[in-house]
Amino acid sequence: MNRTASGAPRPRTRGRRRAAPDLDGRERLLDRATELFAAQGIAATTMAQIASAADVTSAMVHYYFKNRETLLDIVVEERIARAIHFVWQVGEADYEEDAAQLAHELADRLFDVTGRMPWLPSLWLREVVNEGGLLRERLLARIPMDNLRRFAHRIQAAQRAGTVNPDIEAPFLFLSILGLVMLPLATATIWQGLHKMPKLGRAALQRHVAALLTSGLQPAAAARGRGASKPARSRT
Repeated sequence: MNRTASGAPRPRTRGRRRAAPDLDGRERLLDRATELFAAQGIAATTMAQIASAADVTSAMVHYYFKNRETLLDIVVEERIARAIHFVWQVGEADYEEDAAQLAHELADRLFDVTGRMPWLPSLWLREVVNEGGLLRERLLARIPMDNLRRFAHRIQAAQRAGTVNPDIEAPFLFLSILGLVMLPLATATIWQGLHKMPKLGRAALQRHVAALLTSGLQPAAAARGRGASKPARSRT
């Protein structure tokens, strides 16, 4: 032990305390990154642009995310994977209820999550659907196949019971719901720029999707016998 000239123990020198991580700053960087990725594509977005959009230095971006590959992993893990989990956060009781109600619930959840993450449809179209999208492989590993199969089995059971249109291809129904919600939102700026095309409102689109689902899921005889109004659903 080091001692002073008088023989008393020398006080220990404390090292500099590490600064606590700025979680708000990290979240802001993730927000700006996902917005830029959706607006201009991942390949066209630099770490410097993300730093500028978040009003921080490039060094700060590298401090939190090291490199672009790490950033993409975190975007998928902390943004997109959570959105997927929310959409499919349905319990056993949901799979036992009316199959059409379950389809409407999944559509409603897609509208909910895209309302809170407005960048998601464009990012989905650019980086997952398009060939060569830089998030495609990362997202394929996170597709909840068990949920998709259970949903398809529920639709097939309803078809056997005569309550869902037998012409529906059950394994592809969720893909159709996904396209009905995501594609118009992702391409809204394109269509709204065309002459005489009306502005695409979220509420109107949600009613439109609900009507298409109601009419499409009904057996032919039932569809002829009543209007295409969405069944009422109480959400907790």
